[in-house]
Amino acid sequence: MKKFLSATLLAATLLLPTTSYAARELPSISLSKLTVMDALNARKTDRNFVDGDLTESQLTKILWAANGVNRPDGKRVNPAALGVYSVEVYAVTREGIFRYDPQSNGIIPVAEGDYRMTTTTGQNFVGKAAVNLVYVENPDAWKDSRHTPPPREAQLSSANVTVGAMVQSVALAAQTEGLGNCVRGSINRDAFKKAARLSDEKNILLAQSVGFIK
Repeated sequence: MKKFLSATLLAATLLLPTTSYAARELPSISLSKLTVMDALNARKTDRNFVDGDLTESQLTKILWAANGVNRPDGKRVNPAALGVYSVEVYAVTREGIFRYDPQSNGIIPVAEGDYRMTTTTGQNFVGKAAVNLVYVENPDAWKDSRHTPPPREAQLSSANVTVGAMVQSVALAAQTEGLGNCVRGSINRDAFKKAARLSDEKNILLAQSVGFIK
């Protein structure tokens, strides 16, 4: 309970309203020691995670790389068809499940408790990763679009392209922090949907484990 309350306090802190894009505190990614090419060269799949929690700064950086806003017009780090950001990011830690809010660069508590193993169908290393990101497609995002929604098949295809960019961005951000990552399609979708209180319309696309490695 104490840890979850701490995380909830963190969420409240990160969700403080901002007056402008310039005032938004985005994670600082320094490439003075590790260039993008260095990060690409070092990028690999890791499964030898060890127990350990990310710092506030590290978690913010990882989530911002996944789905953060990087321009004054509200557009994000990763591309989305017709500017419709239909992929949501959930962070699952030992403390609970949190939904990332791109506009505030904050997290919103969803459920208390350690649900990391609901993001896999039995891969034990997942339970040791500091955070497991779950990428969820939300078709409701198209309702607010000024464009005529494409057929459902095209919506899902576009979401899959977006999530591909997201996981690579996270992998590179993880490298700048000396963290390992593993992209996974093996997810207990029914268990996670229940734990995260997802509606039936939402689709779980991928998961990604991030954490300290041996």
